[in-house]
Amino acid sequence: MKEVTLREFATREERRKSSLFKAFSVGGFLGPYAICFALFFVFPLVFGVVMALCSFDGKTMFPSEFVGFANFEAVFTNPVLAKDFWGSVWNTLRFALIIVPLSILLPLGLALLINIKPPGYKFFRACIYLPGIFPLTATGLILLKMFDYHYGFFNAFFGLTLDWFGETWSAWLLIGYFCLWCGIGGNFIILCAGLENVDKSLYEAADVDGCGAFSRFLHVTLPGIKDQLFLCLFTTFIGYMNLYGQVYILASNTPDQDAMKSAIYRIQDMLLGSSKGYGYAAAMGICLGIIIIFISVIELIVTKERKGGHAHEERFVSWQKSR
Repeated sequence: MKEVTLREFATREERRKSSLFKAFSVGGFLGPYAICFALFFVFPLVFGVVMALCSFDGKTMFPSEFVGFANFEAVFTNPVLAKDFWGSVWNTLRFALIIVPLSILLPLGLALLINIKPPGYKFFRACIYLPGIFPLTATGLILLKMFDYHYGFFNAFFGLTLDWFGETWSAWLLIGYFCLWCGIGGNFIILCAGLENVDKSLYEAADVDGCGAFSRFLHVTLPGIKDQLFLCLFTTFIGYMNLYGQVYILASNTPDQDAMKSAIYRIQDMLLGSSKGYGYAAAMGICLGIIIIFISVIELIVTKERKGGHAHEERFVSWQKSR
């Protein structure tokens, strides 16, 4: 009886030590991340909501008065605030609607070329990704000098007299070029990895069935990299809805600033003003976040795989009849 009790005690102690070891191991690995997550995500989120519901007198970092939804009401009803903020949101949305498809299609085309594995493809793969590691500010300043009105290399080489940063359309064109040049590397690497993981037997089966290059791309390649495409679409859209640095570097001196301000740029301007703007800026940030979440949910619904039904069966019957 005593021997059984000692064995149970030893087993229980061993389990306790094992549980403590696992807890310390998990805490050691997750602890730094959890601290950073709490400091740089949870706390700013909670404090941002508090800021949106309060007003500030500028004397301390804490709110001076609870105003409820008055800041949100001002964002929608105040003529100046509403025009500035929603105009900047529309600028950002228009830019994202143009640049996001290009940020997916260009990396996809480059990834398809690299996937053929031509001679020196590893060198070209590194070159395509290389712009993504350059500092944003340094690259933007180089672009400013290249397209300078008086001394820029581009105007001098082609004999042009175009003020690239003086016109709204040309400034947005260069911002788009800047974003594409610096941003396609990440999507390119993700899509390259997705293409490598597509089952090669599917291509062999498609060849046996007599599929052409476009049919193989449409019915084998695209379904095979669907998850990677959705990841690129999701992250790229969120990134360009938070557009700020590119506009700040390239378009700070463009005459028509109302047409150049992105949503984050407008919120930043509000924060740089008087302390009374803190609540407005926080309310604007929450509104922008809700817009991003709403559009992201729509993306998720549209790209979600439909299961069940007879779609595959109907396509198979249609394919058999066409042969």
